[in-house]
Amino acid sequence: MNQLYPGKEPHLQDWISQFENESPDADPISMAEQPYLRVIQYFEEEVSVKKALEITSKALLLHKKSTSLHTKKAMLLLSDRNAELALESLDRAEWHGKSIVETNLLRVKAYIALFDFTRVQETLDNLRNEYTLSKEKKSQIFVLEAEMFRVQKDYFAMYQALKCALEIVTDNELALKQIWLAMEMSQEYDDCLAFHHKLLEKDAYQHLAWFNLGHAHYNKYQYSEAMDAFEYTFIIDELFLPAYLDYVETAIQEQKYFLAINCIENARRHFDLDEEMLFKMAICHQKIHLYDKARTYFYRAKRMDSYNSDIYFHLGECYAAENRYREAIYHFKTAINLQIDVEEYHFGLAQAYAANQQEDLSIEQFKIATYTAAHRSEIWVAYAKWHLTENRYEQALTVLMEAEQFTFSADLCFLKAACLSQIGRNFHKDLIEGLKHDSKNKNLFFDFAPKPCREDTKIKGMIRYYLCE
Repeated sequence: MNQLYPGKEPHLQDWISQFENESPDADPISMAEQPYLRVIQYFEEEVSVKKALEITSKALLLHKKSTSLHTKKAMLLLSDRNAELALESLDRAEWHGKSIVETNLLRVKAYIALFDFTRVQETLDNLRNEYTLSKEKKSQIFVLEAEMFRVQKDYFAMYQALKCALEIVTDNELALKQIWLAMEMSQEYDDCLAFHHKLLEKDAYQHLAWFNLGHAHYNKYQYSEAMDAFEYTFIIDELFLPAYLDYVETAIQEQKYFLAINCIENARRHFDLDEEMLFKMAICHQKIHLYDKARTYFYRAKRMDSYNSDIYFHLGECYAAENRYREAIYHFKTAINLQIDVEEYHFGLAQAYAANQQEDLSIEQFKIATYTAAHRSEIWVAYAKWHLTENRYEQALTVLMEAEQFTFSADLCFLKAACLSQIGRNFHKDLIEGLKHDSKNKNLFFDFAPKPCREDTKIKGMIRYYLCE
């Protein structure tokens, strides 16, 4: 059993214990209002909303006029997606003396859940026009308005409402947490950058502002700046896990694997590494060719989730990189058994079979890979190159002609030209097509074409022409 605030509330564990094995039909336990609220909080956070609701209903049998309990029940009913009953609880809370402003703010959430946007706007306008509100309440109204716009999928309006909320209260946590989604959906990246810079001029230690800044940079493909912003985020708040995750994700994307590893090492001082972090740690070590260490992290991740097919696939890649093809084949096959329709898994298995001299099985897997993702030219290229390496020119040509029906790349043209040159057929058209699209990769043709092609003046002339274009 989890223990909330040990030492500060010595009776909390005793209170909780009374409810853990209690029958739903049992009479309410005689307790004061505040202990009930603490117990309800525990069950809401650690067990379930339904159990918290059950305890709240029993508490109200003893404390019928408690505005706090009626309000809490309304909030729990909203969490349980029962907006109509939540409105009834708010009526009771208001009847027993709860502030109309407070109940109306919660009513707005219920109206949003019921898609009653007319009443949402009426209630918000009434709050703005009829009551003297604190800065916090004014900011909260804009956050609620933003939630209405989110449900309506008007993300630009959502973004503008959240900006208004933050202009009133710059550290409104809920607004800061939601504005990055509004920014991404509305694509207001430049405005978001400028706005968060202004927020940070007022408070340079606002970690959520740095986090949002990182997302804005990321969406503008400014990955180095994004990493800097994510780093500032977890420097300010060492326990903000999303910043570590996004930093690592961006570093891996930028192939900065040592930086990603260092970040994960920093994170593990504050958190136990979960499967996701272990997987990323393994990927980084795989990319820098530390395969033994990579496998250690992959196996640790596998113990947490033995049904993650990507783990087995990457283990297969690690073994294949060390020419341990039997182990590689086993892990690729396990990945396929868990998820059959991923072309990368079949492609990896095809290459492992090819390296292990299992020709028929390799062809079978190449066919599945190309059938699963016929648009991916690199799989067709690898398939054809394997045949060419084994001097199977007719089979390579069959593969390349089939590939033409689904995809195109300069590499496919160069390989087809090489194939045709090997069997004495006219290859110039395909060579020219390849040179038109990627003349710098011409050596792929020479790798598989007959040696005299290197000295052919006509070919040299074509290459000079397209290199100069």
